[in-house]
Amino acid sequence: MKALVTALAARLRPARATRAGRRVVLGAVPAEPAPYVRRGRLLAKIDEAFDDGGFCVLLGACGAGKTQLAAAYARAAAAESTVVWIADQADIVPAYAELARRAGAADVVVDAEATARTGLAWLAAADRPVVVVDGATDPDALNRWLPARARVLITTAVPDFEVLGGTVAVGGFDEAEAVGYLRARSGRNAGAALGLVRELGCLPLALAQAGGVLKRQHKDFAAYVDCLPHASPTLADREPGCAEDTVLEALRVVAARDGRARGVAEFLALVAPGVRCDLVHRLGPDPVAVDAVLGALAEASLIGFDVGGDVVIMHELTRRAVLSRLHAEDHLAPALDRACAALDDPDGGVSRHVGALWPHFRALLPADAAPRLARVMRLRRRSVRELTAAGDFARARALGREVLADHDAYLQPRHPGTERAARALRTVSLPGEAVALSERILERRSRVLGPDAEATLAAGQALGVAYEAAGQLDRALEVHEATLEHATRVLGAGHRVTLRARGSFGRTLRSAGLAGVAVPVFEENLRQHLQAHGPDHPATTEAREDLARTCARAGRAAEAVTLHAADSPWLAVAHQEAGRLDEAIRLLRRLASERDDLGAVRVRLFLARALLADGRSAEALKLFERTVRDRTRILGPDHPATLNARRNLGLAQGPAGRETLTAVAADYRRVLGPDHPYTRQAAKDLADLPEPGQRRRVRR
Repeated sequence: MKALVTALAARLRPARATRAGRRVVLGAVPAEPAPYVRRGRLLAKIDEAFDDGGFCVLLGACGAGKTQLAAAYARAAAAESTVVWIADQADIVPAYAELARRAGAADVVVDAEATARTGLAWLAAADRPVVVVDGATDPDALNRWLPARARVLITTAVPDFEVLGGTVAVGGFDEAEAVGYLRARSGRNAGAALGLVRELGCLPLALAQAGGVLKRQHKDFAAYVDCLPHASPTLADREPGCAEDTVLEALRVVAARDGRARGVAEFLALVAPGVRCDLVHRLGPDPVAVDAVLGALAEASLIGFDVGGDVVIMHELTRRAVLSRLHAEDHLAPALDRACAALDDPDGGVSRHVGALWPHFRALLPADAAPRLARVMRLRRRSVRELTAAGDFARARALGREVLADHDAYLQPRHPGTERAARALRTVSLPGEAVALSERILERRSRVLGPDAEATLAAGQALGVAYEAAGQLDRALEVHEATLEHATRVLGAGHRVTLRARGSFGRTLRSAGLAGVAVPVFEENLRQHLQAHGPDHPATTEAREDLARTCARAGRAAEAVTLHAADSPWLAVAHQEAGRLDEAIRLLRRLASERDDLGAVRVRLFLARALLADGRSAEALKLFERTVRDRTRILGPDHPATLNARRNLGLAQGPAGRETLTAVAADYRRVLGPDHPYTRQAAKDLADLPEPGQRRRVRR
């Protein structure tokens, strides 16, 4: 088995992406099982469906072989085409985002949805790529992520998917095919196999598991039927034949030889689909022993591997059978303990596995749930942070709201985990929701810790930041000023919370157009940073840059030039404000050539502004257009920085930019609300648009 996995991995590896290549194989494409029946007639029908259109739906019962059929098609296509295998429909956005990164279409994933759209666009230009969505359940949710020019292969038991394209019905083997397969799998040619084949409904998965048991125990076909446990009809009512029985009998035989097999199988069932081998190794203590268990489970057709041998795959039918027995036999609590320990992984990549545990945790008796609740909740909070760090903001928000509601429902109001859940959600929330969460956190800390506690004052500073992000500058200034006064009195002028509060107060003054008032605030902040950290500390450098930027806004450009660091793009802005356009352009060209990160996009925007001010309109417009493309690709179309880039482009276009400015003003209103300063400024820009022949203006 291992040799087969290695051989398949070697065969597919040349097709994997490099930044210079145009072909990618992404996702846990299942390896070919042994023995394997090539269902040529059905593969030909897939080709026929693709000849008629871009979609093919493999529709059939669980265990009928849909996944292996799709995997066979994907393995063959990978020799010449890009293949994207999505084992869980919920993972389609991160899959497309990773495709964009692997294909070189995106340098970083800042916003997963925006980068996923880049991946979707890249697929449209690829040469007949294949996208497989295995076990799809929701056609409406999937529809917006279907690439127009790819071959899209969907496996499902849901008839609603038939509307998407050509449907290939996938049933079990025919009886002759099933008998041949069972004999090959079991190594037994004698005996009446037909009765067993009919008992198992000719399902490939059930035949594979039954054949493995027969091979290991040297039983005849009739004796195997007698030894089946004939499980309660939790699955049998929904699936043909004795699907659950074959799973449980195969697991019983493997566990009889290695007692660890059942625990590993239960872990895989709890956290499926698709688990990295390194996570399974955490069941320990010996990874070699765990690999031996995985090998035995694979030999019994209870699990499989992807073509690289890095991901363990458990079929949904097998998973449901193992879970059914786990719940029925009251082994759930220790199984959840093992799963939580394995998923307590600081390296991440476990959010969907942790999410799979929650419904099972809720099935525990109260006495079993209570001592495990805090640990499960901690893992769920970590999952929110993990999705946020990956830029998967939509799923992070949805999960964060659910997790916070569950903290409120299951934990005591004063439990610190509840506030941590609110903070995790606030990080990824939209402005209005972030304000409500910040108010909630401040109220709780004031009540529990008291108004003078360091954590309470830090929460006040965070609330002011949330008000500013929501465009409520008057309230933000009020909160920041009160927090700064309170922190200075209680903690001292140089305390880290006071320094943050002072910096936030100054930045909000600057955002409100009060740069002259903000300058002394930043001067004091720099003095306190110098005393607390010294001149070379990163925080001191940031304080100096804040002061310099504010001086430039306040008309003190010459002073700003002396304050900025030599490699700061804001130094170029100060040069421009001081009338030194040549120096500004020279510095920005150098910085643009030296940087290859998200900051380079801002440098090019500054360069475009300087070039426009110097009368080099054609070059400036090309850079403005590039900045819009870059920010849309990296940050998404609704990010404030993207809207800012579009506004700059519209202003640079002069009278011809009216359509651009009209659209961006509407988007500011939709995204940030009618009262946000950016929205008001965009409306003013549109109203002040110059007539033909007047000078173009660009605002920061």
